[in-house]
Amino acid sequence: MTQSMTQVVSKGMMRLSQAFALTGGLIMLSLAIITVASILGRTFIGQSIEGNYELTEVGLAISVFLFLPECYLRQGHVIVDLFTSGCRPATIRFLDNVGHFLFTLVCALFAYRMTLSGIESKDYYEQTMILELPIWWVYVVGVICFSLCALCGALQLFSRNSGEHNE
Repeated sequence: MTQSMTQVVSKGMMRLSQAFALTGGLIMLSLAIITVASILGRTFIGQSIEGNYELTEVGLAISVFLFLPECYLRQGHVIVDLFTSGCRPATIRFLDNVGHFLFTLVCALFAYRMTLSGIESKDYYEQTMILELPIWWVYVVGVICFSLCALCGALQLFSRNSGEHNE
């Protein structure tokens, strides 16, 4: 039983996107712990964790980026089928292919623009106010995740057109 190259790449992307999503979940769990500790510290000893708002802001941005590929592969995005519920399967496949193409294009464009923004952020030494964390590394995570999303979109488009896609 041999697997096609598309199936091997698809499994690899699925594993990578799951690892990204788990990492995003661990970051969110850490943020929840930091927030609770800060609130308890402020309540009982009058001292909160310095920079917890910055950590939450940056951590949530990274988590959202990390969730995107898994959400796309699991088809977790919103689909409004009000107009397509009566369409033929061929029309639905065509519209799905258009959606995959546009998703791939937009993700590639976001990755490109975030690359430029990240370079600019690093050149201008942009950082958070209290902890002085550099912001450019958040862009690095975003570029990696949007690039993976674009690859996932291209793979979905390719596998659907080659007949290897399993619903």
